[in-house]
Amino acid sequence: MVRFKNRYLLFEIIYADTPLGYTSIPAATTSALDVANHPSGDESPFGDTGRNNCRLPPLANKDLVFALKDSIAENFGDYGAGLTQRPLTLKYFSPHTNIGIVRISREELHIVWGALTFIKELKGRSCMIKVIHTSGTIKKCQLTTIRYDRDRIMFLRNQAQRLKDAQIYSQLGLAFKDSADEVSSMEI
Repeated sequence: MVRFKNRYLLFEIIYADTPLGYTSIPAATTSALDVANHPSGDESPFGDTGRNNCRLPPLANKDLVFALKDSIAENFGDYGAGLTQRPLTLKYFSPHTNIGIVRISREELHIVWGALTFIKELKGRSCMIKVIHTSGTIKKCQLTTIRYDRDRIMFLRNQAQRLKDAQIYSQLGLAFKDSADEVSSMEI
């Protein structure tokens, strides 16, 4: 019996309109932290893809898969598209944190990695995709995702605590719990 060897890529989508120093953490309502960083107070420093901000439609899994397959076809031609057609699977994507996990066969890892980094626009929004981690098991990707989210959210919670904004502090705590629950419930 032959075992198919897969690799899992953990990636993050960073939009161009997300302020520097803040990644795609769920958006919060206008607060002291917003006013401190954005004098106009009309955009949140926690990104614009969160639960509380309905200005932009969330990115769906199929949109991301279509963009990835188009990028593979455009950058690696029919040969690359044919190689990655069968083993490419989006195992997890959270539109709240913009973090996802793609499963790919071990031999086509670098083609998919390259295609992810060549994606410059998703649903009309300029973006950049950063590969955070590669692994041979989905369990290690889950643990890395939880650790990565925890580190980012704790950084932002510390900033909110420094500015004495209890509302954002508690929202970020709930965001981490929701994100950890989503990742843990992912099928293996």
